Parts: sequence; C-alpha cells; structure tokens
Amino acid sequence: MTHAWDHFDYTGDVQWLRKQGYPLLKSTAEYWLDALQLDRNTNDGSLVAVPCNSPELPQTTFGCAHWQQLIWELFNSVEKALQILGTGGEQSFLLEVQKKRLRLDRGLRIGAESQVQEWKLDFDNSAHLDHRHLSHLTGLYPSYSIASFVPGSDGIKPGSLTRQALLTASTTTLIQRGIGTAPDADAGWGKIWRAACWAQLGNSTRFYDQLSYAISRNFAANLFSLYNPFNTAENTLFQMDANGGFPAAVLNALIQAPDTQYLSETLTITLLPALPTSWSQGALRGVRVRRGLEVDMAWKAGSLTAVTLKAPRLQGGKQIKVIVKGKNLNKELLVGRGNVTKVL
Repeated sequence: MTHAWDHFDYTGDVQWLRKQGYPLLKSTAEYWLDALQLDRNTNDGSLVAVPCNSPELPQTTFGCAHWQQLIWELFNSVEKALQILGTGGEQSFLLEVQKKRLRLDRGLRIGAESQVQEWKLDFDNSAHLDHRHLSHLTGLYPSYSIASFVPGSDGIKPGSLTRQALLTASTTTLIQRGIGTAPDADAGWGKIWRAACWAQLGNSTRFYDQLSYAISRNFAANLFSLYNPFNTAENTLFQMDANGGFPAAVLNALIQAPDTQYLSETLTITLLPALPTSWSQGALRGVRVRRGLEVDMAWKAGSLTAVTLKAPRLQGGKQIKVIVKGKNLNKELLVGRGNVTKVL
C-alpha cells in the first residue's frame, strides 16, 4: 500500500485520499491487525508476519525483513492519512494501529556478515548472496524504513541501532548481491534497482557504473528492457520493469526526499546526492517531491546555481519545515501552501 499513500503525498488530492486512498490503506491495515502473530520463537514480545518469505528464495519463515518494514510503513500511512482527513469515527481504529505498531518487529537487523538481514533469523548464506532481489533493502529504496531511520523509534531499543550502521550494512548487502548478473537471472530491473540504491547511498560512481551496465547489457536497440538478453532466443523476453525503473533511478541521483514516519517531522530534500561527473551541468523543472512540493533547479560544474521550491499542492493550510541541502547549499525553511521560495 506504499503506492496509495505516495499518490496522495505527491498530488495532494484530498478527495482521492478520502474516496480511494484511505479505504485501501484501512482495509489492508485491518488485515494485518488480525494477521500479525506474537513471535513465540525468539519470545521477544514482538509481532511478526507468519508465514512469509523473501521473493524467489526457498525459506518460508516469520518476520521477513521487507514484510515487517512495509507493515510498519503502512501503519504510519494510516496515521498520516487520518491527520489529513480528520479522525472522526476512526479514533478506536487508529489507537489499535498505534498500539500494534509499537509492538511490531521492524525488520531491521545487521547479520553476521555485516549485512542487512533478509529474515528475522540470519538465514543469509553464500549460496544466495548474488540473488537478483533486494527485498530487504526496500527500506533504503524505494521506501524509507532505512533511509529515514530514527534511533529509538517504534520497536527499536535505544542505543541498539543507528541510521549510519544500517546504511553501512546496506552498502555491504549491495556489494554481496553483485551487479545483477548471476546464474539465477539476468534481469534489467535488478540492475536498475541496484543503481537507485547506490544513488540513495550517495555513491555516484557505483550508481553510474550500475546504470550504464544495465543499459549496455539489458536494453535493446529500441530501448526495450530484455530479460536474459544473452540466452537463447526463446528465453529473451521484453520485461518492462527496468523501463519504468530507469527514470526513477536517474531522478534519485538528482533529487531525494524520502518519507518520514510523521507529517510533523522535517522533510529533507537533498539535491544532486549522487551526481556523476559526466552530468556536470543540467537543469530540472517542476519535479514533484513529497508533501505536494515542486523543485526547479540548475547546476553547473557539479554545483547548484539556482533552486526554487514551490508548494502548489501542500495540504492542511499549515506550514511545514523543509531542509534543502546540496553540495553548496544547506537551508532550513518554513513553507506554506502557494509559496514560491527562491532557495538559491
């Protein structure tokens, strides 16, 4: 249900949220309120999804990392949606969501190989280290459980885990998983996802290398993305995932604004976080980011030369706090609906 909240967060369409988005979020959250189980294996008092797996890997277990990350974010989306719409008769439902969220296993652990664990139990092993999927890094990209991690937040024991530790473990995981060509598959989307993750980590060299590799290996002359491009003809198929992911990965190297648990938290917009040296000059106009904001920006010789922040779709009639930062920029702003702010 991440996409349901994201649709509202980028468009600011309250009527859509009321009629379609929130009912989708609520019905999915109601399922998980019933389906979550007490972890009786580790007896740590947490609530877990069971059974679950990590896509296309053999283990069927409990508390799989990306399931737990996404359920926590779903509960957050319910709370944020009700903050926009008003709780009305939903107060008891919201209270149940908040109570179970506090007990939810977050799916964030660092394993024996210094990697982000894919499961609650450390099943990671060398036989699957180069697997095409990066499901346990969902919270790094495209979501935010890792990218916007706050120490001591729901289900995290104070002092036990830091954002930097998770980012370092994410780096280890990406290195372990390889470049997206392995005996199990040769898919363009796996390479593009890796590129987007490297961009999220601010590594422009690995981002650009991975993006370029995906183009050279998995894109046909007509720019269709191919699965198993060097296999026999009958196994070489058009697979559109990488075509959809490619612009998202490119944009993630140029502008990032990962979500936060609460609407009251400061939204950080990072400009040119993973700019390759070959893209030293350029401009973007009308790029939508979260909270109904838009960004225009230009850069030259790798440094920002102009930045304008617009708020045409900011909802709720309130100001929000935004940090806009880049190589030669770091400003904290209060933005209200309709504002046009020349940041640089």
